[in-house]
Amino acid sequence: MFSKLTTKIALRKAGIPSNAFSLPDSKSGTRDPNQQNELLPFANPLANLSVPKSWQSWATPIPPPIEVAAPPAIGTRAPNSAKLRLPSGDGKPVVVVFLRNCGCAFAEKTFLEARRLANKYPRIQFIAVSHSSKPATDKWVSAIGGAWQVMVLIDEEREIYASWGLGVSTTWHLLNPWTQVAAQKLGKQQAIWGREVDPSGNRWQVGGGWAVDGMGTVRFGVASKTADDIPNLEAACQAVGAY
Repeated sequence: MFSKLTTKIALRKAGIPSNAFSLPDSKSGTRDPNQQNELLPFANPLANLSVPKSWQSWATPIPPPIEVAAPPAIGTRAPNSAKLRLPSGDGKPVVVVFLRNCGCAFAEKTFLEARRLANKYPRIQFIAVSHSSKPATDKWVSAIGGAWQVMVLIDEEREIYASWGLGVSTTWHLLNPWTQVAAQKLGKQQAIWGREVDPSGNRWQVGGGWAVDGMGTVRFGVASKTADDIPNLEAACQAVGAY
């Protein structure tokens, strides 16, 4: 009792109200709900924070509608799906490349090489598969100069990817130091730098490339071991009799 009285007298002499250190009564129902934020000593610094849309491409993607198969081996029949059936109706050999995402520098290098070889070997059909949305893919293709003779297929659900054994990569696949060095080298030597990745695309998708002859048999190809592992498309063309 005396201790409390002494404390009040000391606070009064110092000019401090005796209830300055009192806690609000959380049980009282008379508190104005509009005043509740005034009790917080600091504002929440994350309250108005918005995440850039391009960052969504780093999120783990939803699984494809079918189970990821084993990549097709050389000498076996090419996988077929509703969106991509091989052999083609005209009997042409086909080189098919699977883009990591529209915005990836290595995907851009792969597409540019496919476009160059499609002009060099007109008897071979070149197909590029993208899992980004059609608007995002069209915008990206336009930004790098157009598709020319390359057929572009949109596979947002990644069903074609899964049927060819291409799933989600590991962190090492994308972020290992050798891949980072390769990205810098590609930019400095060939002026191919990564572009903004649309939220419809995903950075963790594995890419790859295959060559299929006119009978539908795989003659060349493999899934990319790392993000910078660009398919040797010249060798792919030679494997199906390019001339």
